[in-house]
Amino acid sequence: MADCVDQALEVFGAIAVSRTDAGDSPQFDVAEPGDPRWALQTVTGVFDPSMDVGACTTMLTGIIGEQITVQVDQLADQDWELCGRTQFQPIKISDQLWVCPPWQTAPDTNALNLVIAPGLAFGTGTHPTTQLCLTLLEELTLKGCSVLDWGCGSGILAVAALRMGATQATAVDLDPRALTATQENAKRNRVNHGLSVMSVDQPFHNLGYDIVLANILAGTLISLAPTLDRHLSPGGTLILSGVLPAQADRVQQAFAQYNFRLLQRDDWVALQGQRSAG
Repeated sequence: MADCVDQALEVFGAIAVSRTDAGDSPQFDVAEPGDPRWALQTVTGVFDPSMDVGACTTMLTGIIGEQITVQVDQLADQDWELCGRTQFQPIKISDQLWVCPPWQTAPDTNALNLVIAPGLAFGTGTHPTTQLCLTLLEELTLKGCSVLDWGCGSGILAVAALRMGATQATAVDLDPRALTATQENAKRNRVNHGLSVMSVDQPFHNLGYDIVLANILAGTLISLAPTLDRHLSPGGTLILSGVLPAQADRVQQAFAQYNFRLLQRDDWVALQGQRSAG
């Protein structure tokens, strides 16, 4: 039903359509991305003021029936681009590392300031899982290293690694928009010369990365265990994030050949490890 409403709003000319959980059933452990699977969903459409609200409401009622509520709210006219920008402020990861949107002045010019534009791809530095990965990266000596960022989103981790001294980074994602965002953010940080982007559907044969990163979800990490392990060089470092504390044991079992150190922030953990000797 939610799919039908989603499509109907787009047909009626919605500027944007979003779907959120209307109950209490968050999906934290989905192995593959896809349409939301919440039992109850709220579908929201944003329209130009000239839209015929009555006609749209009548159409939606005909699709979903009288038992489901259609709510119409009038939004005050404002500069939405400026409003959106005010939501993204510089984020302090450590004394020496900040994440800044392009329109903000870096708070500390002596620190390493990652310039990341918020967009459609995940990863602006606001989420604890991203912050955990950045913290773990900052602890490593990256000079001369090669890095694989699987599920790159905005490319923040690949860009960070290059800014910290990595020689080469490969960013992989399912979503073409993520690969575009990654390239753009690499240009903003002047490290695009060291970046390669690839879809998960593209074959590539580099099996010797010094560092492999995956900030996704527990189910996906478990299903990708053989792939991530195959691309890590002997003695390399594996960093996994997007894991809830209750899921950490299952993730470690999927990577049983690794000795992991766990780092927690808020309700999330990241795992950093090397392959066990023998």
